Amino acid sequence: MTEYTAHPQDKRTRSPDRRLTSAAAVAAAINAGVFFDFSFVIMPGLHELPAAQGISAMQAFNRTAVTPPLMLLMFGTAALCIVLIVRAAIAWGSAAAPWTLAAGIAFLLAVGVITGAGNVPISASVDALDPASPDAAARWADLFTQWIWWNHARVLTSIAAAAGFVLALHARTHRPEAARIF
Repeated sequence: MTEYTAHPQDKRTRSPDRRLTSAAAVAAAINAGVFFDFSFVIMPGLHELPAAQGISAMQAFNRTAVTPPLMLLMFGTAALCIVLIVRAAIAWGSAAAPWTLAAGIAFLLAVGVITGAGNVPISASVDALDPASPDAAARWADLFTQWIWWNHARVLTSIAAAAGFVLALHARTHRPEAARIF
């Protein structure tokens, strides 16, 4: 009977870093999908409604957004990114480290900076609107435009994060020279 000897690549494909990076790639992509859906499906649909209805619907979305499923997805992914950033700094000489670091930072930018500085304050302004107010329609149009552009930025940074994690996985499982695409 022939004994199985591990291929040198086996350690790289079954490592905790690979599993964490795979999870981060999937989670960042799911976040990008949620943000994409808002940018290109939900918000345009709200924009077609009369202003009072659009405001009311957005206020309802804002209430349901801060529930465990979305918060766990966003902040769980952010926590995973922090772990991967630390691990990338520790293993800086590896071919995957720069990709992991860039991907983690991109996702933290999407969730921490863009969401915190852009979408959350704008959502709070929408929540403060009285849909029946005569000036609500003009204010809603302005807030809608601001919110959607900030959300487009979240889509792009989350996609960049997912792609960066995929490139880190590639770098982890292939020759270092094959991992360099630039």
